Amino acid sequence: MPELPVIRRITESVEHASVLDKAVDLDRWAVRALLPKQVRRLLHGVPFGHPLHPLMVQVPLGAWISAAVLDTLGGKGNARAAKTLVGVGVVSAGSASVAGYADWSELDREQLRTGWVHQAVNWAGLSLYGLSYLQRKRGNHAGGKLLGFAGLAVVSVGGYLGGHLAYRQRAGVSRSGEVPFDS
Repeated sequence: MPELPVIRRITESVEHASVLDKAVDLDRWAVRALLPKQVRRLLHGVPFGHPLHPLMVQVPLGAWISAAVLDTLGGKGNARAAKTLVGVGVVSAGSASVAGYADWSELDREQLRTGWVHQAVNWAGLSLYGLSYLQRKRGNHAGGKLLGFAGLAVVSVGGYLGGHLAYRQRAGVSRSGEVPFDS
């Protein structure tokens, strides 16, 4: 499926952004230093037959999308439930991120750049959701909703980049059926 030309120009500029290489290399070194090889293999999903990151992102995204639905519907009961769902998303995003970092650390240069921007965008979205939760906890539900909708917009961009990594750049895809990164 062809991308819109403007989107293709953006994704290509990210793929070729050598200005990111120092940050990419530092972060890659940190991931490999902090996550022992056996932990990375587990997070890659080697024992399970496929990577864990795509599965794990379903929890925060599902929670945040559900919170947006409740925020749209309104009502006091929905506000409380939405706050809980935002919190679930914030807490569960951490483990999904760690699994994503493990996969990311094994990619090639252009994939590393795209993945680095993917994580940076998603951390911005996660930060908005953290602020949304704090506003909701303080009773500022209108501010919490606004921050939540902004967070959803930002993580949607991050999700697009994750899809670009998987489908356009074929990050972590195996042609012969074995789990990628099983080395």
